[in-house]
Amino acid sequence: MMATRFVVAALITLPASAMAEQTWHYTGTFYGWLPGVSTTVETPLGDVEAEVEFADILDKLDFAFLAALEARKGRWALVGDLQYFDLGAQTSSDRAVIESVEIDSKIAILGGYALYDVSNSPDTRIELGGGLRYYDATFDTTVSGARPLSFSDEGNWADAVLSARVTQAFNEDWFGVAYADVGGFGIGGSSELTWQVFVAGGYRINESWSAVAGYRHLWFERDFDGRSVTSEVGGPVIGFQKKF
Repeated sequence: MMATRFVVAALITLPASAMAEQTWHYTGTFYGWLPGVSTTVETPLGDVEAEVEFADILDKLDFAFLAALEARKGRWALVGDLQYFDLGAQTSSDRAVIESVEIDSKIAILGGYALYDVSNSPDTRIELGGGLRYYDATFDTTVSGARPLSFSDEGNWADAVLSARVTQAFNEDWFGVAYADVGGFGIGGSSELTWQVFVAGGYRINESWSAVAGYRHLWFERDFDGRSVTSEVGGPVIGFQKKF
């Protein structure tokens, strides 16, 4: 596998000094992400799991790309979020009929969310809303041992999610942000459940740029033609934010 060391992502924004302003403002955040990965797939031999810790992800990551753009007008914020990663995880097993499990995951995720500011404090922004997260995913599973298996699960679907975000300005230079969403709920062909959390702290370098660091985690469980697949990706992030 070819390891790729560059990942960019975005999901946060700085507090606005004039939330009642009726012009559009745009914010992007670009950062490196080194996630750990765990995927569990239901098979005729029982559930099998493959995982890799974030410290070893550079050896397993074939390609990853994450990016987002936020548009804000007054109390409303619109966020578009694109994620793609191609990575493999392998785990040895002590079961009698299984020696090792390898799961290669290719997942593209496109999210669109609307958030409304319900706070009145100039230093604290509390936003509630929701949107849709669309997935196009393929999981290639190989089980080695006395009863070898090899199969692929693939599909595309959309999850409705409920979202919340809190942004706190500690002073003129430092700020923090926490984001969470939950959805799916087995509606139609959606995930049985999905959730995502992101927490970060930031430092304003100047009027346009800030540095950010934190943690991001995404989890979902879905049925693929009668076979349950659970996937989670999470790890530290660090990068920069740009206001346009």
